[in-house]
Amino acid sequence: MKKIFSFALVLFASGILLSGCEKTPPNYQFKVIVVNENGVRIQNAIVRATAPVINAIPDFTDTTGVFGETGIHSYPYEAVLQVKASKGGNPPLVEGCGFVKLIADSVVEVKIVVLPYSGGASGC
Repeated sequence: MKKIFSFALVLFASGILLSGCEKTPPNYQFKVIVVNENGVRIQNAIVRATAPVINAIPDFTDTTGVFGETGIHSYPYEAVLQVKASKGGNPPLVEGCGFVKLIADSVVEVKIVVLPYSGGASGC
């Protein structure tokens, strides 16, 4: 009788433990580093990351800090984002662009190289 009671208790406890575990959804994070063509980090550059489609939901705007990088941004879904960086007025003095693929549960760093403005042909 003790063995049956012990077995039932173990099954009950394991059932509670397994049902109490909820899987946390993955977190997709990224940050942007802006450099010039010599690899020098650029501070106060305006950075925009968005999906390259009309009415895209992911839309992040930030400014690089003293070390030429943005803060860490989070998005709840896997995505590929187009990243544009510029500095200066209108038209900007320098601009650059690239793409970043977000990876689950990690912070992806993307480096954007800004070049002198050439009439709106940034290459993205």
